Amino acid sequence: VREFVKGEVPAAAVFISVIMCVLTVERLVNNRGTRVTLVDGFTQPHFKAYCRQLEKMDPFRRDARVLQVTVWDPKIRSHGRPRFQTRVVYELKKIHTMKFYHDMVQGSMQSLGTANPGVIQEFADFEMAKRARLDSPAPLFNNQARDPADEDEKEEEEEEMM
Repeated sequence: VREFVKGEVPAAAVFISVIMCVLTVERLVNNRGTRVTLVDGFTQPHFKAYCRQLEKMDPFRRDARVLQVTVWDPKIRSHGRPRFQTRVVYELKKIHTMKFYHDMVQGSMQSLGTANPGVIQEFADFEMAKRARLDSPAPLFNNQARDPADEDEKEEEEEEMM
């Protein structure tokens, strides 16, 4: 994520998806969202050791290894269990406004709601998250949906080539 943000400098309207493990969770002071600090999803099996390593580092080096995402609440909030749990792997889709704050990469996203279902998915481990992403045939955005007319054109082109 860090190299992408540094190299591409994405515009605010560019959405990215990540599979990461939750390090810390805190409610915002205004109670309208949650700030989630994340580390790479593949560190989950070694989470305690990785946390000890991060604690020993100075803040500058620690900030270079985490991603902080502000997840804004939907207008209609649910009062169930907290959305994020420490040590759990999540796939977060539609993160926008990626930028550096000092040396930490930060982004924002709108939480689950009727307008954007499925933008946050919880997984037991990193491998399951990777498999689910590869097996998912559904496009992330409606404008990426396949048009049946396009499929017919592809079939016609293939027939002409034979």
